[in-house]
Amino acid sequence: MKKLILIFFFSFFISHSSAKTINIENKVSLNIQENFTYIKVNPDKVADYYADFFGALGEDSAFYYIGTNNSINFVNLLINDQDKLLEPIISKMEKKKFSTEKSMFNFASKEIKKLMKKNKYKGIIWVLVSNENLKDTDLELFEAWEILKNMSKEEMSKAALEYKKEFKNGFNIGEIEGLDFKITKFKIEKNELNSPALDLKIRSNMFYINWDVEIYAYLKNNKPIIVGSECIGTCKGISGLKNKIVYSEIKTSTSSLDIVDQLNSLNELYKSGVLTKEEFEKAKKKILN
Repeated sequence: MKKLILIFFFSFFISHSSAKTINIENKVSLNIQENFTYIKVNPDKVADYYADFFGALGEDSAFYYIGTNNSINFVNLLINDQDKLLEPIISKMEKKKFSTEKSMFNFASKEIKKLMKKNKYKGIIWVLVSNENLKDTDLELFEAWEILKNMSKEEMSKAALEYKKEFKNGFNIGEIEGLDFKITKFKIEKNELNSPALDLKIRSNMFYINWDVEIYAYLKNNKPIIVGSECIGTCKGISGLKNKIVYSEIKTSTSSLDIVDQLNSLNELYKSGVLTKEEFEKAKKKILN
């Protein structure tokens, strides 16, 4: 029995000792893996990609990527220079003669997996913090949130079923050709701030590769905070978002360790060619100020 307790203690210690807490703009703190870093992303470079989700939150918002430097670099390329990233795979496919659609998809899936392995992609966490009151940007959504605040747990569960139907219909989930979309979780609950929070998980299959999306969204002082993650294939350390949020550790200033992490990540993006020199200098100035 003592041996079992000792094994449990050390396994618990090892699994938790490699974590750290970061603070995003003094609005949300997250427990993340020690080898993760985070960087503020130019909103112009993610606006189109996330427009369907964030269009109602106004223009005054900040967007961050969290993950390993390699994962952040890969996602930036995937969003901002997809043609260049996928050109070698497309070139190979054009030279091959596939007998069936299935054989083409099998080939594409293997090549995409090789690409992710080469770029050491392990999934990404992203955070959006809005500086605008939801009441001013989307009154209808704000009023719905206010109604949820006064609901019991059982009433929230019933409301979640209705919102799930609206969400599914709004994004045509399950009807996109070639993509097997499924909502694996759609829950509305009250978090530690006593704010209604959406806990959403979506799984899809592209070219026989799983794509998992997780979103945890809520209001703080009536301003939206959205924490999300995206995993193509197999990832580590990015799931269970709501358990990574630390409500009691909102700091009053950015620590020197956070600044070093951001500068290192920024430098990696500049070296890899994702950022221009002008963008690099502008972002660095924001971090240091």
